[in-house]
Amino acid sequence: MNTVIHRYLRGYSLDPGFSTRLDTMAVNEITYKIKWEPTARGPVGSYFEVIDFDPASNCFYDPVDLDSREVMAENGLNPSEGNPKFHQQFVYLIAMKTLENFEKSLNRKIIWNPKVHMDPATRRVRKVDYVDRLRLYPHAFRDANAYYDPEKKAILFGYFEAASKIQDSNLPGGVIFSCLSPDIIAHEVTHAVLDSIHPRFIENTNPDVPAFHEGFADIVALLQRFSISPLVEHQIARTRGDLGKFSFLGELATQFGNALQNNRGALRGAIGKMNDKGEWVKYTPDPGAYQHEFEPHRRGALLVATIFDAFIRLYNVLTEDLIRIATNGSGILQPGAIHPDLVKRLAAAVCEIAEHLLHICIRALDYCPPFDITFGDYLRALITADLDTSPNDMNGYRVALIEAFRSWGIFPDRVNTLSIESLTWEKSRHFSKQENTILEQIAKFLKERVSNIIDLSSGEKSDRKKIYLAMQKVQAELHDILIGKKRLFGDATGWSQFLKKLGLTNEPVRFSYQGEECRSRTAPKIEVHKVRPVYRVGRENIIVEQVLITLSQTFFIDSGRLKGARFRGGCSLILNISRDYAVDYIIHKKLRSQHRFEKQMDYQTGETGAFAALTSSLYEDDGNFEPLSFSHLHFHFST
Repeated sequence: MNTVIHRYLRGYSLDPGFSTRLDTMAVNEITYKIKWEPTARGPVGSYFEVIDFDPASNCFYDPVDLDSREVMAENGLNPSEGNPKFHQQFVYLIAMKTLENFEKSLNRKIIWNPKVHMDPATRRVRKVDYVDRLRLYPHAFRDANAYYDPEKKAILFGYFEAASKIQDSNLPGGVIFSCLSPDIIAHEVTHAVLDSIHPRFIENTNPDVPAFHEGFADIVALLQRFSISPLVEHQIARTRGDLGKFSFLGELATQFGNALQNNRGALRGAIGKMNDKGEWVKYTPDPGAYQHEFEPHRRGALLVATIFDAFIRLYNVLTEDLIRIATNGSGILQPGAIHPDLVKRLAAAVCEIAEHLLHICIRALDYCPPFDITFGDYLRALITADLDTSPNDMNGYRVALIEAFRSWGIFPDRVNTLSIESLTWEKSRHFSKQENTILEQIAKFLKERVSNIIDLSSGEKSDRKKIYLAMQKVQAELHDILIGKKRLFGDATGWSQFLKKLGLTNEPVRFSYQGEECRSRTAPKIEVHKVRPVYRVGRENIIVEQVLITLSQTFFIDSGRLKGARFRGGCSLILNISRDYAVDYIIHKKLRSQHRFEKQMDYQTGETGAFAALTSSLYEDDGNFEPLSFSHLHFHFST
């Protein structure tokens, strides 16, 4: 008997309101294909658990059974704004689709960020719990909001009444469900996945950190839309193949935005936006915006605009031949509708570029430092990640990204040129004899243990909890080696130099800030956060086998006016399995960096212009710099 490997479920490609418009009704309700997995009523699968409790109405809605014959025979429930069971189906569907894109890009199973129980008095970890499933609440509250809660390991979707003014396809005073927007679902799931890959990307250490979370989540949501062929063909036909014109492809959460009291239109746009006169205008790269725009969504929108600037550049170059053929070499299309065959060819190019860019953007996460991310760091990660798996780059993806970042005035720190060679993280090759001995010992340690994780990760039915427990064991053993419980290395001088190359130290830390001395009595403890083997396959079908290791140290300031502040250092260490576990890259943020320490303290103490823009958008009024509050962040921007 053949094994079913996919599940087909119906849903919206845009928002529910587009099903009641003649121009979009034919492409708004589509059938999605996702990987098959058995589900319990809810639905409850291996990654997600939909719990449909509505506190505002004080009721549980009857859960959908996706494995019932009736539902499977019809490719899922019919799209419906008024059926809670369809809401449950749709949340699960888009969540799984988003997760699949991450796993396909990263070539590994996603393991949710574990639940950490801290002792508030000692600031030490009391217990760590494995998280099997992320909980999805389609009707969690009545408000114009939706957010990922890192503490609850859940995503909560709100619903609200639309504004009384007639706006687009909304019913004045009708109910808007955020759980029916594929953009919002994908955006929130991306927050959760990003938190699982880089848990310290929610620590607000510079103005790019919250903006990156928001911008990256928008990028994933929008690029997923650009891979839906029927929708892309429809919009390409309407714009006559010009991605620089208004289309719904680049508009995020249109119905949600239209329903708000300010009738703002789409929440955000990737290619253009509405001006003060209510006219849509295409973005023009503004090299100065990055220097003065600090509100997280607007700053994140700069990253989105940059990625889609690269998208349009690639599209224009890669479809030049089609336009030449269609126009007999003039490059100017005749008035009227373009030929359906040309529409299909142009749409195919759009979908292919979107898929490649999505994989590049996601894969770059493994090439980022583990905390204190900046947009410049991300550019370097994009270039390095793509170079590793697609060295030839015949179509110019890397050049398009460099051009776009340059046009928007986003540059990495401390690079000499904007060439591919300068932007790529430096290959780590220069080690002393003693440091090479240390690396050989680490390689020997990993060879004996990583193969077990690889075996557990192979196959569709791999047990994610067993992978997690195996990684935890290897991390603990590597930690014992690095702190000296199972010392394998030589003299202290060689060890000190080796740690320095990792951005770490085995000496007390000392900083000066505005005349005040900040120091530690002993060297901060080394933490091992990740030991994960990965197999990457790029668009040139080159396989890269690596092991990712994340290391950090934390300097706690326990006196003076900076009391309670934290400063971290460490690295993402990438080893090449096929080269006998040799070091490919050390992507570090040095702990003993006076320059970075001053920048972070200036930001967190309000010494920069960025601080004022953030306090009202991210936090309560207590000046707390604990992890980002996505609830507070999203609420402030949606009202």
